[in-house]
This record gives sequence, structure tokens and C-alpha cells, in this order.
Amino acid sequence: MMRLVTLFIILSLVGFNKTKAYYNPEKNFSFSHNYGQVNISITPLEKNGVFTKKTNVGYKLFIKNGQSEDQKGIIYYKIENENDATILEKTFDLNIPANKKLETNILIPHTIDGSFKIVFQVELNNLKSNFNFNFIYNEKDAKEKPVKENVTAAVEAPESEGDIKTVLKPSNFDGTFDGKEPITYNLELHNNYPISQEGTFKYIVKEAITGAVISEKKYDVKLSKKSSKNFKLKVATPPQPGIYNLEFSINTTTYDDTTHYAFGYEIAQIKSPYHRPDDFDDFWKTAMDELATISPSYKIEEDFEQSNKLFNVYRVEMSSIDNIRINGWLTIPKTAMGGKFPVLVGFGGYQVLARPLFFDEFISFTVNVRGADRNNMSDVNPNNQDILTLNINDPLKYIYRGIYMDCIRAVDFLFANENMGFDVNRIAVFGGSQGGSLALITAALLNKKIRTCVADNPTFCDYHINLLMEPQIREASFVLEYLGKYLRTNASFFTKDEMLQTLSYFEIQNFMPKVKCPVLFGIGLLDPLAPAVTTIAAYNKMNKEVIKASEIYIFPELAHEVPERHNTFKSTWFFEKLTKGKK
Repeated sequence: MMRLVTLFIILSLVGFNKTKAYYNPEKNFSFSHNYGQVNISITPLEKNGVFTKKTNVGYKLFIKNGQSEDQKGIIYYKIENENDATILEKTFDLNIPANKKLETNILIPHTIDGSFKIVFQVELNNLKSNFNFNFIYNEKDAKEKPVKENVTAAVEAPESEGDIKTVLKPSNFDGTFDGKEPITYNLELHNNYPISQEGTFKYIVKEAITGAVISEKKYDVKLSKKSSKNFKLKVATPPQPGIYNLEFSINTTTYDDTTHYAFGYEIAQIKSPYHRPDDFDDFWKTAMDELATISPSYKIEEDFEQSNKLFNVYRVEMSSIDNIRINGWLTIPKTAMGGKFPVLVGFGGYQVLARPLFFDEFISFTVNVRGADRNNMSDVNPNNQDILTLNINDPLKYIYRGIYMDCIRAVDFLFANENMGFDVNRIAVFGGSQGGSLALITAALLNKKIRTCVADNPTFCDYHINLLMEPQIREASFVLEYLGKYLRTNASFFTKDEMLQTLSYFEIQNFMPKVKCPVLFGIGLLDPLAPAVTTIAAYNKMNKEVIKASEIYIFPELAHEVPERHNTFKSTWFFEKLTKGKK
């Protein structure tokens, strides 16, 4: 039976047995680290550190940034069993604006019974924190708390305590509709107050790019104390294909709240103008030709600390365009020795360091493009500028010209070292955020050398629309932040139009017609970094035959992320596209 191993979640198969009870309840309370004006705390969602199928494994992350500069970095977690073998790990980007705070729950897809240790590592600007917890997971539900506790809590609660819980879901699970069906939402209102609530609720539909109001409607509502009501909202059909924001607000006796949603209408028809320079093809042919003149000087060294009885792990270095050294992690299943295995080439998010990934049926090669390592910037960025705008005033010197070529050099490595077991007829590229963009670029520039591509929330699809949307973007976006800061700092000699002239060479949408392999897209409709209207329009620019072989999954409730279940789609996709005997 095949094991589906999810992307960016490393499942190490090093002798996992039933764990001993080394659980320590003293290591399951909130941990807080204070760095002057930056406070970081992590708290288990279950105070006793015992999780079940109903509660799921989860931790609350709280970061307060009291400084005048943004805090950017990552949060990484790793779960170990009693033998200190890593069975699960994952990394997320963090961005906390100046004088703001972040409070979110980290839900962890762990479903193995036993006791475990979880280690969190938070890296922000120049500070680093580690948090260690123990936890127990039981598949069976934990015993219910005595009824007396619940009764006491209700008696002691003030009369005014409570809220109104709003659950608004599109009737189509992916939040997209076409002209043949009404646009409807199922609304649940739960009055948790011990008093009745009376007032109104309304929705406003706005066009995602311009913010123009398309339709709105208000309803009277009355909710008895501790009661619930269901409604079906029918939204007026928009005038044209696109992504639309839906703003829902409720105002009652003691409660006032606004929540935000989005839906897609006729998404297969969403189009956007090209901003493609006349010399676009020549520009990238010149870059590829220049890369070909650079001796790669490959250096391959096994990392014996990360290798194990099932996998060999190698650190690979090579020279790319401008003679910049880049590196990556090559992980080869020992079952591949003497045979040919398909290869998954992975690219990380914006300044996210790649880690080795372990797949039973695939060789993996995770790549660190220039600028990914914040601690090793002397050759690329000695003045520690924002990578996104480094040399943006000149397309020939702009760092993303080198970054895109770094991706090509990584695939060059596979063709130059086939003897290591690489089946170069079965190469896939994948990534999320900036990594998704780099995967698409690689598939486009290398054309038929890439068998398939997986891209989650790819950024940089359309800088022009991205900047135009800025007034409609409610959440933090490093793309808008860094571009805006550069324009303000260099306003005396560099204009927005000049910036867009450079970026036109690097917009993902301009590469999409060159993609010849099937593509799997994952998109969040609420994404501020990779707005859905830009990613879907880019997808629609692929050749019609390529689109027929491709798939796009849309998640209406998510922003710059995909759910854990999407990892199953991706794993299945790779098996279908790369495993011998399958089309």
C-alpha cells in the first residue's frame, strides 16, 4: 500500500513504536519569552496537554511587537517520539507589523496515540526563541468534565457576558459560482447571551480590485436568549466574472461585529491584461544563455547527521548566474540505489530556508535560492536591503533575475548527475507562496523537461493589479509593504511606473503560456499576498490543452495558506503524474 507523504511535513520512519509514558504535565503550561518590546508566548489549547480526536493537537501563539519596526521570520515546530525520532515538522512565515500583535492557533495534524515532545522555534529579525512541551494524544475521547463545573461557570458569569457566533458558508463548498446557479450563503446565528438580542444584519458585495460596491442588503433579526437561527442569503449576480469580497456585519442590542468573506464568479473567464515587454522572450533567452556559460562546480557532501537507515541526505552546492553559490538538500531513499526514481524539486517561500524532505517513492531536492539565507548575505546583499526590491531599478541587475536562474541551475544539477538515480524524464517542481511562483517559472522556462508542477498561493502573479488593490487589502502584505517603502524612500529618482517596467519582466502571468505540463493550483480566496484574482487570471493564461490536464483547488475561508487536506491532493497528484504505469 502506498504511503502518501504530505509536502513540507517530514514523516521520518525511523523505528516508530508505541511510546513510553514519559509525559511530564509540568511541561505543558504557557511559556513566554520577553525581549524588551517583543513578547512571545505559546500555550497548549488543552491546559493538561492531553489531546483527543475531538480536541486535536493545537497551541496558541501570541506575539506582541512593541517595536517601531516590523518583525519578520518563521515559526517551526517538530514532534519527536520517545526515541527522539522526528515524526512531524513544519515551517510557517511570520510577519508582525510594528506596534501590532499576532494571536493565532496552530492546529497540528497529529493522530498517533502516545506521548510525545513538541519543540517550537520562533525566529524574528535578530531574535530566536525555543519552546518545549510534552503532550499525549488519545484517539478515544477524553472523559467529559463533571456537569457541576459547567453549571458553576454559568451561574458565576455576568448577565452581559456572551457573544453572537456567526457561521456564514457558501452553498458551493469552494466559494465559486457560475451563471447557471444562484449565489447563496447559509447563515447561522448563535446567540450565546443570557438575554435576547434584537437588531439588524447586512451584507455588502464589493469588487475585489477596485472596491466598488456591487450590491448590498439589510435584514431585521431577533434572537431569543441562548438560541440559534438559520437563514439562506441570496446574493445578486455580479455583472462580470471576477473575485468579489463579501462584508457581513451584525448589530444587535449588545453586539456589533463585521466579518469578511469572498467568492468567485465565472472564474474560468477571469482575465487580466498582459504587461509583457516587447523584448520579454529575448530578455530570458539572454539570461539562460548567460547561465549556461557559468561552470556549476557542483559540490556534493553527505550529511551523516541527517542521513538515517532509510535515506541518504546530501548537501549540494553549485554556482549560478553572476557566479553566486547556492545550495540545497538532496534526499534519496535507499531503496532507490541502483534504480531510477522520480524527483521532486521544491522551492521555499520568501527568505525561508529549505530543509530536507523525506518521501518513500521519490527523491527530493529542496533548493535555497540566493537571498534565502538571512545569515549569509555578503555576496548577494551586503547592505541587508529588502530582497524584494534589491536592484529593482535595473531589470538586468534585479535580484529576481538571478533567483529565477538559480531554479534553472537546480534542475541542471539533476541532468548532470543522473547516475545518482535521478529519472530526468520524471521531474516535478513544487512550492508555496514565493516557492509556488518559482515552481511555475521553472516549469515555463524549462518547458518539456518538467513533468508536472504544484503551486500553492503563488505570489508575484500580477504586480500591477496587486498594487492597484492595495486599498482593498486588509491584512499585512510584505509585497505591498516593501514596494511601497522603496517608492517612498526613492521618490526623488524612481517612480511607480519605472518600478512596474522592471517588474513586468518578472510577473508570473507573463510566463504562464510557456507552461506545458499539468499544474495543480491551491488558492485561498482571502489571500492578501497572492490575491485570488491575480492567481486565477494567471492560471487562465495557460494553453487550453494544459488547463484541461490541470486542476485548481480554491479555499474560500483561507488567506495565504492551504488546508492540511490539500496535502493529500498534492501527494495523490504526484503519484498519478510520476509513478510508472499511470497516466
